Amino acid sequence: AAGIPFVFDPGQGLPMFNGAELARFIDQASWLTVNDYEGRMLCERTGWSMAQIARKLRGLVVTLGAQGCEVWVDGRKTHVPAVVPTQVVDPTGCGDAWRGALLFGLEKGWPLVRCAELGNRVGALKIAQRGPQNYRLDFAAP
Repeated sequence: AAGIPFVFDPGQGLPMFNGAELARFIDQASWLTVNDYEGRMLCERTGWSMAQIARKLRGLVVTLGAQGCEVWVDGRKTHVPAVVPTQVVDPTGCGDAWRGALLFGLEKGWPLVRCAELGNRVGALKIAQRGPQNYRLDFAAP
């Protein structure tokens, strides 16, 4: 009601909601992020395709793990490739790191593809370290 833009990120809570409830959340959200499994479930429950969902939002992102992510804007999909990590040590916290980067970019007013590119970079840094928050960002790196 206040018109505050927000990201709907149902995550593991998605199975708790039926299609009508999820449709209402989508109608209220500015952006939506899901992983590929959650995206399929969302489409099944709402009866909408990804393109239809994306047209209701400023943007939709479907994360694909090691394959990067899909960014949907105005019903059109752009694949954003993954960043290859230096090593794969621990995936715990990768989703949180990715979403933190997304929120940073959105707050800066960046296009959604650029936000997703940063998310992929930060996710690659995180997965190379053990523990959910034991990574450091090198702001001098390109």
